[in-house]
Amino acid sequence: MNPVHLLCDPEKVARTVLLPGDPKRAEWIADFFDNAEKVAHNREFLIFTGTYKDVPVSVCSTGIGSPSAVIALEELIMCGANTFIRVGTCGGLQEDIEIGDLVIPLASCRGEGTSSRYAPLEFPAVAHPDVVASLKKAAPQAHVGVIWTDDSFYCSRAQHWHSLGILAVEMECASLFVVSMQKKVRTGALLAVDGNIILGTCKSHRRVTHTELPQETTAGIEKEIKAALEAVVYVSQE
Repeated sequence: MNPVHLLCDPEKVARTVLLPGDPKRAEWIADFFDNAEKVAHNREFLIFTGTYKDVPVSVCSTGIGSPSAVIALEELIMCGANTFIRVGTCGGLQEDIEIGDLVIPLASCRGEGTSSRYAPLEFPAVAHPDVVASLKKAAPQAHVGVIWTDDSFYCSRAQHWHSLGILAVEMECASLFVVSMQKKVRTGALLAVDGNIILGTCKSHRRVTHTELPQETTAGIEKEIKAALEAVVYVSQE
């Protein structure tokens, strides 16, 4: 099958791909490559390919939410990619998780609908151990544990998941993990905290300004990008 949404040349996609949601973040990540070539741009999907410390790597934005993230994942796999790191943001659910912190999910609660099209809810959404190990090496200060993936940004069950010790909430990881397990590819995630729902500092509680993210989050995302690229080097050696 052809990548009918990515509209890219499969030969120009590296085997390891970073997956941010925002196309602007794809550009930001590509700025850290040793070199970068714009491979394709269609809808929410913007792709650059280059190298980082001589390791081939691509970045592909996925938009918001699981359905479009899995479209990107499926089509990147068609192109021959086999290792993926989601590079996104999340809302903290524990009091010790602050804006700008990093989170490495070991697994995610399946609160989205996309993964149920691939596997029953009894099937766990687990990050690949090779990717997790590489991320922990690259970001030793990160919080590590279980997160929650949801389809709704504004309708929250945050207190329920907080009471269960869940670290954070976001909108893509569970589906990416489940589909990757089925397709026998390696996927993990590194998330920058852009607010804490329990503490009332989440993005939806802030006043609207000319920028989506506060300075602390921007600094966290830059730290996240650098760590994710170091993890690309480490995981390439696995």
